[in-house]
Amino acid sequence: MADDLGFNDVSWHNAVVKTPHLESLARNGVLLEQHYSQPLCTPTRASLLTGRYPFKIGLQERVIHPLTKEGLPTNLTTIADELRSAGYSTHAVGKWHLGFCKKDYLPTSRGFDHHYGYWVGAEDYYQHTRASSGAGVGYDFRDDLQVDHSAKGVYSSVLFGRKSVQIIENHNQSQPLFLYLPFQSPHAPLQAPKKYVKMYKAIKDKDRREYLGM
Repeated sequence: MADDLGFNDVSWHNAVVKTPHLESLARNGVLLEQHYSQPLCTPTRASLLTGRYPFKIGLQERVIHPLTKEGLPTNLTTIADELRSAGYSTHAVGKWHLGFCKKDYLPTSRGFDHHYGYWVGAEDYYQHTRASSGAGVGYDFRDDLQVDHSAKGVYSSVLFGRKSVQIIENHNQSQPLFLYLPFQSPHAPLQAPKKYVKMYKAIKDKDRREYLGM
């Protein structure tokens, strides 16, 4: 899953954009050109994991902020719940953003055997910190329920890619695997490795260059 990626921000819609791996997945999969997602992070994730419209479950209006005392309703079954009950090994790697004020809302309580990533949204791609009004700045990167300080200083897409490869390579192939991979990119803040930003040096707008580099 890409986060806040626009229709014109992929190579098969815009020749200026360089997304060869996404295009390969698209060309060898299914292209849903008239399929619409929700305009915000939390509603989109809630719909994808439960198969329900956000307005049916109270998550249509906003995202879940760091001090929000709610999350994805715990009476709902997720696709991870269903697949785990069918014998799948279930993993989530990346951004959660469906509640964390109590353990019942966390990914490892919503059908996932393991989660590697972060719970909130809009955090720094390298430092994995998020500022919140009234709560200061907090570090948010987890390996299951443990805070993982080894992630600090490493770009999130690199971390998520490495972890996903590790899970696939180490997986027991006698058991089916469900890997949910919600990347942080290209959600704000605009931060990208310089080598990718340089690929768009012909674009005059600095923010646009940074965004495409993500």
